[in-house]
Amino acid sequence: MPLLEVENIRKSFGGTQVLTDIGFSLNKGEVLAIIGSSGSGKTTLLRCLNFLETPDEGRITVNGELLFDGRTRSKKDDLKLREKRLHFGLVFQSFNLFPQYTVFENITLAPKLLAKEEIKANGSYLGADNYKDAVDAIDKKASELLEKVGLVSKADEYPCNLSGGQQQRVAIARALALSPDVLCFDEPTSALDPELTGEVLNVIKSLKSSDSTMIVVTHEIGFANEVADRIIFMDNGLIEEEGPPEQVIGNPQSPRTKEFLSRFNQFGD
Repeated sequence: MPLLEVENIRKSFGGTQVLTDIGFSLNKGEVLAIIGSSGSGKTTLLRCLNFLETPDEGRITVNGELLFDGRTRSKKDDLKLREKRLHFGLVFQSFNLFPQYTVFENITLAPKLLAKEEIKANGSYLGADNYKDAVDAIDKKASELLEKVGLVSKADEYPCNLSGGQQQRVAIARALALSPDVLCFDEPTSALDPELTGEVLNVIKSLKSSDSTMIVVTHEIGFANEVADRIIFMDNGLIEEEGPPEQVIGNPQSPRTKEFLSRFNQFGD
């Protein structure tokens, strides 16, 4: 059974149709890259998956649990979207770190807030039945994540003292802190200088080897070709072509895919 199933997602803003009948599935441990021109609907799709936008129609299922069904949606369902977001982690283009908190605090803030709610409502969080033990577990995981992204020495720094690449690596650690089923990246290197892009892409590559399930919206065609198990090319809110990298990038069938890829030289920028 696929970890993620997306069926017939549609989204409009006013009279403009942005997503039309988007559907795909993703197995645990797979990396899906989504490519396409600006305005093709890539970011809107990620925002719908993370419930930052609510789809107009369609279904989203994670681990066999139906999270969203546009046919039966009610206001009561919309109130539950916050907890459904926990199935997904999202790394934004522009980092979105809290400037008033240290690196370590940025990573642990959301889990500690969640721990209070979970212990109050259900009596436990991460196997801990009291808040102190939960905090110890959260702090331990944060330290492990900082080691994973190579920023242990920056734990007590504030975001303003970090490079763009370092801030994005903190954002990745923060997204991982809540153990999402699917980790999503929205153009994670678009706000970075070329020399800083490599360090962020290397962290994402390392997550692939740790069996993380990821959706990466990217303009880095070479990276998508190297890391993704499957690639989706979107155009005007539609999936124009989908398949393994050797097909979509190496031997595209759609004229629109061919036109898009012709802008890149040897799968580079």
